[in-house]
Amino acid sequence: MIRYISKGKDLIYTLQKADSKEFAQWWAVYRPNEDFSQNHAEQYSDIVDVPFCYWILADDTRIGGMICVKNRVGDLFIIPPFDDVNGALKAILPDGRMMASSILTEHISAFESLGFTLMESRQWMMRSTQAYDDVSFDFRRESPQPDQIHMIAESMHIAFRGGVGEYGERDVIGFTHSVNNFFDTIELGDKCHQASSVLWDADKMIAVCLLQPYKSHVAVRFVVTHPDYRGQGIARRLMEYGMNCVREDYPTVVLAVTEGNPAQHLYEKMGLTSAPATHTLIRNPE
Repeated sequence: MIRYISKGKDLIYTLQKADSKEFAQWWAVYRPNEDFSQNHAEQYSDIVDVPFCYWILADDTRIGGMICVKNRVGDLFIIPPFDDVNGALKAILPDGRMMASSILTEHISAFESLGFTLMESRQWMMRSTQAYDDVSFDFRRESPQPDQIHMIAESMHIAFRGGVGEYGERDVIGFTHSVNNFFDTIELGDKCHQASSVLWDADKMIAVCLLQPYKSHVAVRFVVTHPDYRGQGIARRLMEYGMNCVREDYPTVVLAVTEGNPAQHLYEKMGLTSAPATHTLIRNPE
């Protein structure tokens, strides 16, 4: 235990292992609706099976919680009326290299006061699906197939390479895991599979758009265009095609975007609205 003087009160801050189901109930109440969950049950389902949940205690009083694994914390929430986040974090976080993920905007300054640097910010966006009268392509479109996994991952790597956030640094193997996840969560021939697209110029894959179920929504998991083919409205048409396909089964479409990604401007022009951002920070002492 570490003793820390907090606003004139001598408090002892500790971490206590939490039951994941009870933790999820509190997390769903005290975190904002970051991904347009439709109800408390959807919010709760995000975290109910996470085994690394801890309460933050001030003396014997529960004042918050977070997920903790070696050299990494995340999903911090604070229970009102407690407001000395700086004091609590200073007491419970060990020194050394550490990553903090899914951090709310109001807690950034507390982490920065302990030497953390902001890496990236992401936010969910949403809009209603709708019918589009004319969604046609100048290139050959088909639904993605499992034997194209590596090619799709390479297309994503080319499109994101050097861009903002973690995706800009991710290698082909990392994107391969994401494409495998897409095929794990859809059935070949279902609405999401039919709504997803790969676009070809002869034998060159020039664009990819993957849609998959997410809670009560459909999510645009990835939409990328080869750098040589940008500026032609391809990404917009792929998203419109996808929304047209799923509109009878899914009333809303969501996607997550890294702040600073130029595509965010396209999403805003398409009428997507933004949820509160969450942030990733890192402390990397020399």
